[in-house]
Amino acid sequence: MNVIKTVLLAALMTVPFMVISQTKGMSYSLTGIVKGIPDGEVVLNSYDFRTRTSAKVNTGKLKNGKFVLKGDLKMPEMMNLVITPGNWSTQIFVENSAISVIIDTTGAQHYSYGTEKGASLKNVKVTGSKSHADFGQYQLATSGGKGRDEVFSKQLEYIKPFIAENPSSVAGLYMLSNHYMFNSQMPLAELEGLLAQLKGEPTQSLYFSNIKKEIEERKSVLPGNMVADFTLLKPDSTKFTLSSLKGKYVLIDFWASWCKPCREAIPHWKEVYTKYKDKGFEIVGVTNDSRWADWKKAMEQEQMPWIQVADEFPLKNMPARVISKYKHGTIPLYVLLDKDGTILVKSGDKNEIDNKLSELMGG
Repeated sequence: MNVIKTVLLAALMTVPFMVISQTKGMSYSLTGIVKGIPDGEVVLNSYDFRTRTSAKVNTGKLKNGKFVLKGDLKMPEMMNLVITPGNWSTQIFVENSAISVIIDTTGAQHYSYGTEKGASLKNVKVTGSKSHADFGQYQLATSGGKGRDEVFSKQLEYIKPFIAENPSSVAGLYMLSNHYMFNSQMPLAELEGLLAQLKGEPTQSLYFSNIKKEIEERKSVLPGNMVADFTLLKPDSTKFTLSSLKGKYVLIDFWASWCKPCREAIPHWKEVYTKYKDKGFEIVGVTNDSRWADWKKAMEQEQMPWIQVADEFPLKNMPARVISKYKHGTIPLYVLLDKDGTILVKSGDKNEIDNKLSELMGG
């Protein structure tokens, strides 16, 4: 009996160690040393680029310039590490491993945005996270471009082979997500082709579902689709509804007082309006101004003879409600509709609108 008890006891004693061994790979330990901030609080936040919102993931105490954060993640994720007081921040690609970070506040870039103040940490060394190292190599290899097009080109030249060789890497998907955040006009076929190569963890991530949603929304406003109706306020605060113009060809001109190319195009649209207004054509200007005083001053200066309405900003830190549906990223944006409200052209190039109007009404 004593032998049996000894064997059973030995078996039971191994169970906790077996559990620890199985779950050890599912947790992270983030150990930090901070030079320049002796005490405070350390917070890890995740970020959703579609909603532009942050969510607190973990918190800990900074004492004598040191901190430790422990937890578990379903998959690697780029997170924002914030140290208070002072809102000192940096990004760390956290994954289930032992990660060390050494931070020196020297050279931090301080900022003030409205009532919010803080500093972006520049002297940061992270070890123990393969995802962080992979993204760091990407940043290093794609820096130094002279313009947006050159930067975007360099980024895609790196991202494409990386995803092909590492289809299960969340870091590769994050590279693509980060690129798309600034290059939302990336061709749909190219974007879908890259997503199709991914497998495993990346396909279960928020980065993946967010890009899929972006693709669906972009497809919904391609030419051939019905325009989504909207109601906005005119300068006198009365309501205007787009569908009230059914039966006419309609050009929606998304513009703003601060947009130089938008305003430079106004004389051209005056000529177009004069030419076609008696042939069943109307223009609806939708301003991206958040301050009505700026909008009204620009209208007074420009004397545009067509319908003017103001887009809305119902959510903090988010783009205006109506223009955001068109997934264009910049203004000016022109959307030409047929008499039934079907999208004929969606473009930032006024020549494309001119060509279509000439085709429809004669030039």
